[in-house]
Amino acid sequence: MKIVCGALAALLFCVAGAIWYVYQKKAVFLPALFGLCGFPKIKESCYYDESGHFRPATKEDKVGFFMQHPIFGGFNHMFFNLEDNALKAIAPAKYKDFMQAQGRAEQTDTALDAFNYLTGLVEKGQAKLVSGLYPQEAMKDHPDRSHLTGMFYYGQPGKPLAIVVPGGGFISNVTDCEGYPIAMELHKMGYSVFVLSYPIGKQLGETEPLKQGQAAAKELTQAIRYLTNHQKELAICMDDYAIFGFSAGGLMTTAYSFASYADCCHNHHLPRPKAIFPMYGLDWNIKALPEDQGLAVFSIAGRQDEFGFANVEAQLPALEKTLGKENVSVKIIDGLGHGFGIGSETKVKNWLQEAVVFWEAHR
Repeated sequence: MKIVCGALAALLFCVAGAIWYVYQKKAVFLPALFGLCGFPKIKESCYYDESGHFRPATKEDKVGFFMQHPIFGGFNHMFFNLEDNALKAIAPAKYKDFMQAQGRAEQTDTALDAFNYLTGLVEKGQAKLVSGLYPQEAMKDHPDRSHLTGMFYYGQPGKPLAIVVPGGGFISNVTDCEGYPIAMELHKMGYSVFVLSYPIGKQLGETEPLKQGQAAAKELTQAIRYLTNHQKELAICMDDYAIFGFSAGGLMTTAYSFASYADCCHNHHLPRPKAIFPMYGLDWNIKALPEDQGLAVFSIAGRQDEFGFANVEAQLPALEKTLGKENVSVKIIDGLGHGFGIGSETKVKNWLQEAVVFWEAHR
């Protein structure tokens, strides 16, 4: 009996050690990953200060605090999206540990500033959650379509709309770093902004990466269809807008905007953007057709990008020939990798300002 108890104790010790090790290294709580528990319970009072306003989030807050924030209306995927169990597994981690585990520690402060900026706007009625981008009947047999949601920031009258599509390899949405920080900077310049959160992984109904990408492109098309049908309500004009896409979101942006792709705006009779900004996300297989004339393209990729986005360099002569050299600004930068977000700690820290100048010149 003592031997059995000792063996069980040793096993429990090993399991606990493994859980702690993985948590420390990857900011992942293993029991949740295997579906053994849910999101950490956050008291509603934890979201407010003494005066009843949303308190500023900090890097010490759990990821679950952000996911379950009242501004997201119960859509836990709006801050950072993963498959359900994986989402629950990162929820107990402190945000600073989560960012460290992802190798994005340098983006933590910017992400927090952007999140707190958003909560302030929601309180003032200057930003809101947008859900139900699919009609109810379209979600009956496809409940995961409910993951197609967004945050809308009301801009100044006369300023155009920017749609922001974060990346994540079609298996996640890194909205915290590639969505809200971009939206904050654009909104401060007066633009209306729509930050898209879209289905990923199995939510897309596909398992192969290529097919997941194609399915995700359909989600962007549906989002733009919704925005087009709700222009009056949102005080926007879809005759004059731009799309900012990052990594996988950049591929989606490319596929929507160019005529050679199956789910492009042309095939769905939807408005084409005036300019697109597929940051480290312009498809290296891009082919411009005569129908694409008039589109302006701005992109930056690192030559050391581990996903190969620098390979688009070979397509630039043909792209410039069809669109016009003045309509193409694509930089391939030495010593730069993938996923630099707003760029505040990189060699391209002013890229967004340059992008806005480009956008305004092509409106």
